[in-house]
Amino acid sequence: MAFSPKRQEQISKLGLLEDPFTTSADPRFMYLSEQHAQVMHEARDVVEAFRGLAVVEGSLGVGKSTIARSLDNIYRDQPDAYRVVYVHSAGWESEYAGLLEITSALKLPRRKGSTAQWNELDGFLVEEHRRGRNIVLILDDGQLMAPRSMRLIHRLYNFDLQRKLAQIVVFGQPEIRYLFDAHPEVRSRVDSWLEIQPLDLPDTAKLILHRCRVAGRENTILSRDGVVEVYGASRGVPREIVSVCSKLI
Repeated sequence: MAFSPKRQEQISKLGLLEDPFTTSADPRFMYLSEQHAQVMHEARDVVEAFRGLAVVEGSLGVGKSTIARSLDNIYRDQPDAYRVVYVHSAGWESEYAGLLEITSALKLPRRKGSTAQWNELDGFLVEEHRRGRNIVLILDDGQLMAPRSMRLIHRLYNFDLQRKLAQIVVFGQPEIRYLFDAHPEVRSRVDSWLEIQPLDLPDTAKLILHRCRVAGRENTILSRDGVVEVYGASRGVPREIVSVCSKLI
């Protein structure tokens, strides 16, 4: 990313080789706190133990998509054992809309009508099970799903042959709780409901330090008082921490 000469000069004066506080999704700058690592561990446990369904809830900017992308990378790097579908925004208006997006991502033929399309997906899941592959569906922005699209999750969860044939991890903002609570037949199937909270003050300091080190400076650019001010202004939300620090350079 190109910066203005003035900003580049300021970055260099701080002993940085690059800007540590850009909003681009560069995995090098990803900081996983202990709670993020725990959520990642528990979500992976649901997937790898064939337990069917996990929900990850958190407010805007706390790192849900970071974990979703990390899970996608982990399982996509194991094509012999996993087939992964990562839906960036699961704002489906209906069960059929979600079914079409998932089967398209799996490169399955388009059939006429919902029943035929479900038969196509069902046959695929059975065949992948026979081959020893685990199907992983990672659904981001799950709070955008229309209520009637919840039938898709319900049906996928109920399809098993001694183990769940599709593992689903849904990421969503706090409104997702109302969506699931309105569908007890789906809510009762959730194996693990995981929550991501904003960072505390020590983790805010660690995030800033981590980004500075990735950018080429061994120590942080902020004093302790500066970190406290950033924490107060950002409320510990990682995306806001980066935004506030960006304005300080």
